[in-house]
Amino acid sequence: MSEVNQELAAIQHLLEIEKQAASLIDSAKIDAEQYVSKAHAQYNLAFKEKVEELSSELEADFNKKHNEIEKKYKDEIDSYKASYSSKPQNKEALFSLLEKLLFA
Repeated sequence: MSEVNQELAAIQHLLEIEKQAASLIDSAKIDAEQYVSKAHAQYNLAFKEKVEELSSELEADFNKKHNEIEKKYKDEIDSYKASYSSKPQNKEALFSLLEKLLFA
C-alpha cells in the first residue's frame, strides 16, 4: 500500500504544481491585460493630443489664409468702388440710350 500512497502523493503533488502554474498563468494574463489597457489609454491620449495639435495648426492656417483672401478681395472691391465713383456719370445719355433700345 505504501507504493500506492507514494503514487497518490506524487499525483497530488503534480496536481498542486499544476494549480500553481495555472494561478501564475492567470496572474500573468491579468497583468498583461492591465499593461495593454494602460498602453492603449496612453496611446489614445497621445493620439488625441496630436490630433488636437494638428487641428489647431490647420485651423490657424485656414484662418490666416481666409483673412488674407478676405482682405485682398475687400481691397479689390474698394478699389473698384473708388474707380467707379470717380468716373463721371451721364444719366441723360444712359436714359436716352435705354429709351432708344427699348422703345424704338
